[in-house]
Amino acid sequence: MKKRIIIVGSLCVLVAIAIGGIVIMNNNVENKQEAQMLVEKNRIETYLKYNYKDISNVEITKTGVTPMGIPYIDGYVNGDKNLNFSADIYDGHFEESIDMSAELGALAKYDVDKSVSEIKELD
Repeated sequence: MKKRIIIVGSLCVLVAIAIGGIVIMNNNVENKQEAQMLVEKNRIETYLKYNYKDISNVEITKTGVTPMGIPYIDGYVNGDKNLNFSADIYDGHFEESIDMSAELGALAKYDVDKSVSEIKELD
């Protein structure tokens, strides 16, 4: 009887440790994703401010992963939900793959947009 109590108690402790480890790992993954999205938001903001007129701020509304496994960020600019975009993140960072509303596209400064890497080279 005493042996059974020790075994059951040990199993309960192991299960608690395993659950705690899983929770900690999930929090760590979420923190990394949040940090990555902040970096990508800054890259998208740099891209939009350089290539489009009168961009003052960028709001993120949704982040996710497409069925093809490509991360994306949806949002809008200047507090106007009609000036919306959806940016794809290839190879770990946003460069220039972005879909946008016609209203936002009408604010373009150039015929051909520069990528984030090209913008950083110029600065």
